[in-house]
Amino acid sequence: MSAVTWRLDARRSYLAHARVLAGRHGPGPWPDGGEPLPDAPEAPPLLSDTVLDGIRAHHTALDDGHDSALALAELIRTVPVDLRALHDAAALVAPLEIADDLVDQLRALHRDDLRTIGRWLAENGTMRSAVALGIILLGVAGDERDRELLLLLGALELLTLYAVVALRNTQPDHDRAVFEMARRVDGWGRIHAVERLTGSADPRIRAWLLRDGFRNRILDEYLAYIAAATGDLAGALAADTIDEALLDGAGDILLALARGGPAEDMRDYTEAPLAIGRYLHHAGRAAPTLHRIGIVGALQRFGADEGWQLAQRCADLTDRPDWRAVLDEALASAELEKFHEAIWPAEQVGRYFTDRLRWHLSHHPYDRTLWFSLLDHHDVGVAVELATRLLPLADLATGPGLVLEEYGDTPSSVLDLVVSRLPEHPGTGSALVRTALSNATVRNRHMALNALETWPPEDPPVGDLRAAEALEPDDELRERLRAQLRRHVERR
Repeated sequence: MSAVTWRLDARRSYLAHARVLAGRHGPGPWPDGGEPLPDAPEAPPLLSDTVLDGIRAHHTALDDGHDSALALAELIRTVPVDLRALHDAAALVAPLEIADDLVDQLRALHRDDLRTIGRWLAENGTMRSAVALGIILLGVAGDERDRELLLLLGALELLTLYAVVALRNTQPDHDRAVFEMARRVDGWGRIHAVERLTGSADPRIRAWLLRDGFRNRILDEYLAYIAAATGDLAGALAADTIDEALLDGAGDILLALARGGPAEDMRDYTEAPLAIGRYLHHAGRAAPTLHRIGIVGALQRFGADEGWQLAQRCADLTDRPDWRAVLDEALASAELEKFHEAIWPAEQVGRYFTDRLRWHLSHHPYDRTLWFSLLDHHDVGVAVELATRLLPLADLATGPGLVLEEYGDTPSSVLDLVVSRLPEHPGTGSALVRTALSNATVRNRHMALNALETWPPEDPPVGDLRAAEALEPDDELRERLRAQLRRHVERR
């Protein structure tokens, strides 16, 4: 490269942002994956670019970025390179869509030239796509000298995917480099990094995968199969004794595999029965905990659905007196937090505890966790009776507004939960439905109409519908109310 135009952007660079985070929090993981980033909009979008990249990489086909890649390649080939123009052009493209095409276009360029451009963009870039382009170029032309830069920028989870690819391409100990990157992130970045450790023979990496590496704040299901297969879960559990971290990791891996989801699951894991059997052996020798009870209960339910004999072993273990005592004590607790911990394991082993839910709801009537359990695993009739008695229905019938919905443990949110289940129980909960029909939130009114659409035709609440239609400010809801009124008129 005969000349380079060195133009620094006045805004804060991604590298400077990463250095500040490293100074405050260490190498990572960083809060919120390093967000907000230097080029973040004042009003954050519903889905960040980190989330969108994760979804695109796993669940959707990428758009064709061929033309954008050609334009960027032409800028990079120009001598002297106007780095500011390249930066600003790169800022307008989606890195995932142009990466492969761009790399193909630049293979003939001198590696030193590409590395110089890549380093400049990575070190000085103030826009995400421009920094990603720099990392992509380092993945083509970089070397051991770029390791720390890639690890530092890759701890920003918006850039982890590009950093781990570059580390794999440029570092002689690529598995260890990606392993180091994986430990610095815990969301989509962890997923991207661990996926690139698939098949690793490194004993330290395999051990970490089974104990902690599969864990991430998105879904453990993305990485559970990789951990089980690459880490040789069944083999690790063959030992006479295992450490607590392995026991807990194995349980959570098997739970994620049983739940299934966006990646390979228990049905893809050929050693599943062997691994489960060995897990049950070790769990049976360890002290029972609420979480282990829930895991074994979930495995029992999965095994029963699959017709596995292991299901009976699971049931025998959760029915042991010492295991039952742990669950009974938690269910009997007057402490809400302790009772919360008992709900999931009790549901997994098929225990009903309606009376305890009644008791806690009488003291915490707006606790959504309690209501979810009552509605999903107990009796909707009890939920309707309790909601009618415990909720301040007169205060909730405030008249319609345009707020979409309320979040958190509030009376309006609880009303939403209960009424949303009533279409499956036509004619039930008339007081709750009428209250929801005149609630301030748009969602509650939609839930009320969903329930009313299933009501028996003999006694339609025509008066309530007419009153609601006259006051309704939302166009969609007003049309739904008119449609219901027309149906009732036609029936007559």
